[in-house]
Amino acid sequence: MKKLGILLLTTIFLLPSSVQAIGTSATSSILMDMDSGRIIYENNIHEVRSVASISNIMTT
Repeated sequence: MKKLGILLLTTIFLLPSSVQAIGTSATSSILMDMDSGRIIYENNIHEVRSVASISNIMTT
């Protein structure tokens, strides 16, 4: 019985106490599973935007 109590307490402490949702302050963003290509989270992905690194290279 004592082992069951210890196991139960250990399990409770290992479980996450809170779950947070995905959020960002970016104008556009995407989170994708690289193996399957499945989109997990997206925000304004169809808006055409310039890539910052390419813009910096072109200005230099």
